[in-house]
Amino acid sequence: MTEQELYPPVRNLFVKRGYKVNAEVKDCDMTAVKDDEFIIVELKKNLSVALLAQGLKRQRTGADVFIAVPKPKQYSLKKFRSTFSVIKKLELGLIFVSLRGEHSFAEIVFEPKPFNFTRKDNAKRKEIMEEINGRTIETNTGGVTGTKIITAYTEKCIHIACILDMYGEMSAKKVRELGGADNAYNILSMNVYGWFEKVGRGIYAITKEGRLGLMEYPELEKYYTELLQKQQD
Repeated sequence: MTEQELYPPVRNLFVKRGYKVNAEVKDCDMTAVKDDEFIIVELKKNLSVALLAQGLKRQRTGADVFIAVPKPKQYSLKKFRSTFSVIKKLELGLIFVSLRGEHSFAEIVFEPKPFNFTRKDNAKRKEIMEEINGRTIETNTGGVTGTKIITAYTEKCIHIACILDMYGEMSAKKVRELGGADNAYNILSMNVYGWFEKVGRGIYAITKEGRLGLMEYPELEKYYTELLQKQQD
């Protein structure tokens, strides 16, 4: 059993409640947003002091924080009463995940209490929200390690690469006009992934590496290519 297996049931739990769910957002295993509600969920194989400490750290963002763990096989309320008491005093919420193959599901044991922290980390909260809002479709899985995470920045690069692949070489200004990122010039000039090349004064083109890069993200390439095709209609 891995933390990655915990993600789908927990994601489904919040999606059914109308939340926008994202995985692996700025070190958070999972986020869920609906209207003014902001929730962070940390997924772990075991309930531990380290997990509780991680949950407390996430509270600094002002979010309601849940910890999600597999439901104990020998579960009884009497046996876990003292553990629940500690988690509640820390104002954290608890989710149990029952792993049963295709029939796996997650259940909220109790909700987190409103958290009032004297030193709320507004900068971290803003950073997380910007990352959430910068993502279009969710292809990540929460709780993974050693796996490539698709960030909002990566999405912007994919969008720009799709524009250049479809229309050919052009300026950063033209890329923006076709729906590319507002900071298209910085993305093209910094060329973090090696996907772009300058072919003239202020003119950029997609590289062979860029086309190979698009092949690594088929879902996003399909999404942005179809979006560009609709703009042509």
